[in-house]
Amino acid sequence: MPKLSAARQATIAARTVKNILFGKPITVSFEVTYNCNANCEHCDLGDFVKEPHLGPSVFGDWIEKLRPTVSQISGGEPLLRKDVLDIISEMRRRDPVSVFVITTNVSLMNEEKYHQLREAGIDQFSFSLDYPDERHNVFRHLERSFEHVRDMCKTCSQFGNKDIVLACVVQSDNFRDLPRIAELAREWGVAVNFSTYNAVRTGKEHYLITGDDLRDLSHVVDKLVIMQKDGYPIVTSEWTMRQMIDFFDGRKQPNCRAGNRFLIVGPWGKLTPCGMFRDRYETFKEMNAEFVARNRCTDCFTSSRANSEKSPMRMLSDAVRAVMAG
Repeated sequence: MPKLSAARQATIAARTVKNILFGKPITVSFEVTYNCNANCEHCDLGDFVKEPHLGPSVFGDWIEKLRPTVSQISGGEPLLRKDVLDIISEMRRRDPVSVFVITTNVSLMNEEKYHQLREAGIDQFSFSLDYPDERHNVFRHLERSFEHVRDMCKTCSQFGNKDIVLACVVQSDNFRDLPRIAELAREWGVAVNFSTYNAVRTGKEHYLITGDDLRDLSHVVDKLVIMQKDGYPIVTSEWTMRQMIDFFDGRKQPNCRAGNRFLIVGPWGKLTPCGMFRDRYETFKEMNAEFVARNRCTDCFTSSRANSEKSPMRMLSDAVRAVMAG
């Protein structure tokens, strides 16, 4: 949990309640580019994307209209944008309340960039890490990625801001490594969050957890829950981790709230309901009428979806737990 003043935490909580009551988004991902310098096996991005280079005011306009509780700055790899600091600064100027999280593969991060991003308005850094060793480099087709994540965690955690979270996608060939990743998070002075893989974008169903492996996944989750209670910095709630088992077991997760509680502002400056379906809409009202009203998708359970679909009481209890753990 990043360090936030009590006054800001109260304002964030109030906005969350207001957005739930009035059907406004809780989380918005500002995907400032679809280009990426990695080519991850579980993602459909990585190749060059010809896209517009929209300025900071476009993203500033959208955050002012949407007023989410959490604003993710992501991609692709957002640090490929040379004006990413200007984008974040403009968004922060328009909205001093929202929690700003930047999601990065860390390859373009250094200590100077860390401080610049914090000064621009970033509250939390989400560092992608899917394996506790050099397998991460192979999986992401990014040389020395694991080593760079490790070194940046150790460097940035020493400043005591509690603002680094490892983002791990749970899949068939890494789920047994999750306790080790939690151990590394503690060793490096950071936290870790887990989210399920799905095959909607890539079609790679061999990364889904099936058959007898589901029993092993259940044992792994049991261990993670114990580790969490013992003080390991696992920010994923027990409810979410149990739901991950159910998702893999039936490959379904009903009652999707994409386009309503969670949505995307893409590089074209249009609204997109989620990363699985990149339709573009001009307004929140249009997206609700044309996508949300017809959405019956059950095929993913990403971290954003899990958090945005919690009941208000569960959100509150998980927020309190995160604050107490911090």
